[in-house]
Amino acid sequence: MSEKKQTILLIEDEEMLANMYETKFKASGYDIHKAMDGESGLKLAEQTNPDIILLDVIMPKLDGFSVLKQLRENAKTKNTPV
Repeated sequence: MSEKKQTILLIEDEEMLANMYETKFKASGYDIHKAMDGESGLKLAEQTNPDIILLDVIMPKLDGFSVLKQLRENAKTKNTPV
């Protein structure tokens, strides 16, 4: 019986960085979900219930501080490490 892979949600608007992190984490055996802005990152956090969230601070639509605030206010994501 195989163990469930750990899931990382990467919220990063810089495509080159996001792709670099995705490649590295996948090679290390993680499942990766990517969002390119804060709004889509919040939606993905709710939908995918990741084990950890890597969050950029300066992003379009919704900055990282606002995303973190909303993650902490949501019962489903309030305890997810960021």
